[in-house]
Amino acid sequence: MAKRLGDLLREENLITEVQLAKAIEEQQKTGEPLGRILVRMGAITEDALYYFLAIQFGVDYVDFSDKNIPDGLIKMIKKEVAEEFNIIPYEMKDNKIIFATSEPDEHLVLKIREKTLLPKDMEIKFVVATESAIKNGLSMYYGISEKLEVDESLKEILKNSDSVGADEEEKVEEGGYTENDAPVIKITNALISDAVRLRASDIHLNPFPKNMVVRYRIDGVLQTQKSPPKQYRNAIVSRIKVMSRMDIMEKRQAQDGRIKIKVQNKVIDLRVSVLPTIYGENVVMRILDQEGLMLDLSKLGFEPKELEIYKDAIQSPYGLILHTGPTGSGKTTTLYSALSTINDVSRNIMTLEDPVEYQLPGIIQIQMNHDINFDFSVALRAVLRQDPNIMMVGEIRDKETADIAIKAALTGHLLFSTLHTNDAPSTIMRLIDMGIDPIYVGSALRIVVAQRLMRKVCQKCKKEYVPDDDELQKLQITRDFIKGATLYIGEGCPACNGSGYKGRVAIYEIMPMTPELAELVFKRADLNEIRKQAEKDGMRTLRSVALEKWKNGITTSEEIIRVTAEAES
Repeated sequence: MAKRLGDLLREENLITEVQLAKAIEEQQKTGEPLGRILVRMGAITEDALYYFLAIQFGVDYVDFSDKNIPDGLIKMIKKEVAEEFNIIPYEMKDNKIIFATSEPDEHLVLKIREKTLLPKDMEIKFVVATESAIKNGLSMYYGISEKLEVDESLKEILKNSDSVGADEEEKVEEGGYTENDAPVIKITNALISDAVRLRASDIHLNPFPKNMVVRYRIDGVLQTQKSPPKQYRNAIVSRIKVMSRMDIMEKRQAQDGRIKIKVQNKVIDLRVSVLPTIYGENVVMRILDQEGLMLDLSKLGFEPKELEIYKDAIQSPYGLILHTGPTGSGKTTTLYSALSTINDVSRNIMTLEDPVEYQLPGIIQIQMNHDINFDFSVALRAVLRQDPNIMMVGEIRDKETADIAIKAALTGHLLFSTLHTNDAPSTIMRLIDMGIDPIYVGSALRIVVAQRLMRKVCQKCKKEYVPDDDELQKLQITRDFIKGATLYIGEGCPACNGSGYKGRVAIYEIMPMTPELAELVFKRADLNEIRKQAEKDGMRTLRSVALEKWKNGITTSEEIIRVTAEAES
């Protein structure tokens, strides 16, 4: 005798006794199927419901969203029959026809035989698909459209979603889960804890037709992990949305949220982004480890000479200090480290961030809010009325923000910010292209720092090697350059998850504004002239700094090409 659906769901801890009792009570009033009530209550996802319905009836569960059903098979069943019994011919092999349905019924075989001209000796079998999949299939193959019915009970779910999110988040922070918790909770927690254990900076959950692909960004590179069971795909996304206090019913728009969770005795912040795609919702979680934040400038990767130049610049009483580099190049960490270095009670330091990633003691941090037009330019004007000594603006994105920042730097304020350019000299041209007068650029700019993050060779599995001529040619160097150097590559081991790399180090291109360089800026010199003068003044390019790291056995030639190719173009 087949188990009842409610019993199956309870055995798997997908619902609680209270939820089951409430659903049964509702079923007695309305006569509606129990599973549909549980989905409407938000207790389970549609995928989970039909997966366990398939188990209950002893048939397979399928997702045929990416299956191309032949026209000949579709035409074997009339449109009216498909609509009446909520079925779609799924497959035919040997002398057997298989129908996909969301309403398995032990009497369905007889009903189909009565309404069709299928041969009497042809065996009829079923597989189970979600109600949504069947509706889509009926629309696709038979042109049957379903009227949208607005369910008033959804309002109650939405009304209670905030309190559910709060309770769940508190429970996660306390680490209060037990062996009896639902599998989806265990899977979601495991995804997060594994990412933290592997030192990932981001977790990517990518939906595809047949599965959810899980990838962790480790040392700047995405690495594919084991996918969770397919039937929990939507439930995992819903779980994450609850934890980050998003609207779990909204699946058509992008949403952002945050989660605070205790992992391995550390409090971790997760910045969560959910985006709808053609195959479902795509989730990216940025891991922010407050305890792991490096705030010591001397340990970030600066070469001794460049570190002295940078420290001298950040101790200036006024001027503009710009950091440039792509997303994920470590700009925020360097800026936070610089602010921490010069932070003391005699200075009023204020930051404008979008978003605030880490909390810095003794520094006033301000979050942008674009919904009310509180952006960098508006906030910067307001901050200037707060008597700041030092300011950090998350990014200069437009001429208005650039204008205010330049004028603030010229009127006695030390201002840090970021800009997106390939290298340090290009930053000057970018400001001028934005409409800033070259005289202001040359006068206000104190120093420009271009940076990247390079993976370090794993110390556990590194081995010495000698590069071949082809490798040297790609780097555009001679063998004399590495004479006397000991070079390493990683073979891959459990410590580095088989990658041959573990940890990252920053490389910096430091360009101070010298009188000679300022003179060229005033004259509107082209980029090549500015770059040549900067190198004449002692600036080392990202590629040359990276080559030094390689010679010192810290990284590999592969990393040099991957990280600095854009800056060299």
